[in-house]
Amino acid sequence: MSRFLTITNSNSMRFGERKGALKSRPKMGRVTLSFFLVTLICALGVFYIFEVNNLATKGYEIDKLEKQLSNLQKENERLQIQAAELKSMYKIEEKTKDLNMIAPKDVSYLNLPGDVAMK
Repeated sequence: MSRFLTITNSNSMRFGERKGALKSRPKMGRVTLSFFLVTLICALGVFYIFEVNNLATKGYEIDKLEKQLSNLQKENERLQIQAAELKSMYKIEEKTKDLNMIAPKDVSYLNLPGDVAMK
């Protein structure tokens, strides 16, 4: 790397730099930096409000679903009790009377030697 000596009246050049070799980039002023900062804060504020609203909505939905679950569990318990009552012997006898069925009087069972159902 070789060094060049440039004599200029400007203080912007340093020892060993060529004229025009480096293009100066625009500097950000206080106004531009403040504008970007305010814009960023506003964007974050909008995002925060959106998320808080979203969480509140989800909370209401969760409460609604928990109430629905509780109601369904109570309904399930009620139906299980009703099914047990309908299977009870008292209900079966009552239903046979309503349908004009008669109870068997002489029951006889057939006894076969050995196991019939098993091969």
